[in-house]
Amino acid sequence: MLPKILEFAPAIAFFAAYKLTADLITATAVIVGSALAAFLLQYLLYRKVSRMQVFVTVAVVLFGLPTVLLNEPEIIKWKITAVNLILAAAIFLCQVILKKNPFAYLFGQEIALPESAWLTLGRMWMLFFTLAAGLNVVIAFCLPQIFGISPQEAEAWWVDYKTFGNAILNFIFALGCGFYLLRRNPEIFAVKAEDKR
Repeated sequence: MLPKILEFAPAIAFFAAYKLTADLITATAVIVGSALAAFLLQYLLYRKVSRMQVFVTVAVVLFGLPTVLLNEPEIIKWKITAVNLILAAAIFLCQVILKKNPFAYLFGQEIALPESAWLTLGRMWMLFFTLAAGLNVVIAFCLPQIFGISPQEAEAWWVDYKTFGNAILNFIFALGCGFYLLRRNPEIFAVKAEDKR
């Protein structure tokens, strides 16, 4: 439980810092510091760091440090887009180039699915991550032109989206994928029922 809390704590600290200061540079400094602290704390407590914590920390430092050092708030806004494009590219590399489906590798022992279902899942997530990358660009940089709001209001909307919206979209899409796969592959229920006997 604590490792999961440590993974999400920097994002919550970022959100709280922004809401208290309305300053994206300060909030970015907070997320960089809290991501590094969470990384260190996880290592000290468990003598290892989860892959997710490593990925989150690297992404935060890579985009957060230049944001703070150059006093340029636009840099941190590219983080969600870059992370989503990296994930889409990773799926493409594994599934199309290397012919190794990453979802089958990660979940194949727990869920019995035909190869075609794993390929469909990979394509769905590739498309989702690409669209999510584009959506972040729209929310981060185009809201004043689209809705006629001030840059400060648009920035506050982006902070809300960065903290909660992107994660909620990922969760909803994951649920949708699960329902789609269960509907197309009802044998998953049969396999689970047999495992419980």
